[in-house]
Amino acid sequence: MSDPPLLHPDPATDRRRGVLLALAATACWSLSGVMVRLLEVATSWQIVLWRSLGMLLAVGLGLLVRERGRLFPALAAAGPRALLAGVFSAGASALFILAIARVTIANALFLSGVAPLLAALGGRLLLGEPIPGRTWTALGLALAGVAAMVGDGVRAGDLAGNLSALGSACCFAAFGVILRSGRDGDMVPAVLWAGLVGTVLGAATLALDAAVPLPRAWLPPPRDLALCLAMGVVQLGLGMVLYTRASRHLPAAELQLLATTEHLLAPLLVWLVVAELPRPATFLGGALVLAAVVLRAMPEPAGGHLGLRPGPRPASSSRRIP
Repeated sequence: MSDPPLLHPDPATDRRRGVLLALAATACWSLSGVMVRLLEVATSWQIVLWRSLGMLLAVGLGLLVRERGRLFPALAAAGPRALLAGVFSAGASALFILAIARVTIANALFLSGVAPLLAALGGRLLLGEPIPGRTWTALGLALAGVAAMVGDGVRAGDLAGNLSALGSACCFAAFGVILRSGRDGDMVPAVLWAGLVGTVLGAATLALDAAVPLPRAWLPPPRDLALCLAMGVVQLGLGMVLYTRASRHLPAAELQLLATTEHLLAPLLVWLVVAELPRPATFLGGALVLAAVVLRAMPEPAGGHLGLRPGPRPASSSRRIP
């Protein structure tokens, strides 16, 4: 089933709609840190399990509506690429949850912010995509920021958390490269696979913990359970749908630029709600990583002004939930 044709009678209105959708998506994503900090006793793997299940239910329902009940043919049509992308997406999500159990939200987010730059490098190595000169400068900035945060983490005993955040960035970069390898593919089944893989991974890991009998190992208190499910439905599921819809109205560079607002909003929310303040090295390293991501999102001089001028849209890597 193909998407209906897009009409653009007013480019300014079209762009404004895309900006609002993208900002709404990043607002959803930025809730992850504060929602995790509001949990009382849920373990990291319980969060992975129920967060993934919430996303699975939300995206699965959306697919059922879109495909009019023909869910399995949609998954089959997406092929193994969607499954592989889902595995990496689930890995990115799980590693991020493991990271913020050991380091501050800001630290984990800034380290995971190198994902777009790693994706650019992966696209060059695996897909032969050219890397503009500005991207090499951005990579250098990002590496300096990562070195500052990881070095501080080693001194503070947070190496495991920093490595988990970097692993999350690597997985998310691989997710992006796989999606770009099939620009005419369907992204939504990949998100569904991510929810399924994350659910199975979380359940299996908890089941292997012999110290806690089943099913108690899977079940956090009702309040924590509700928050975990809400994270999957709102923070992950709704955020992904909004961001995918925004891609209908904005070029890729501007989408990437707007997505960086998550790295500013999420630590701010955590500071306002639970008074979690990162260390000075995190601010320094995070500023370098954010500068690198913004620099990467800017096109080369011939490509426009800061990537904010509406232009021809790249071929979409997804179909959208209406």
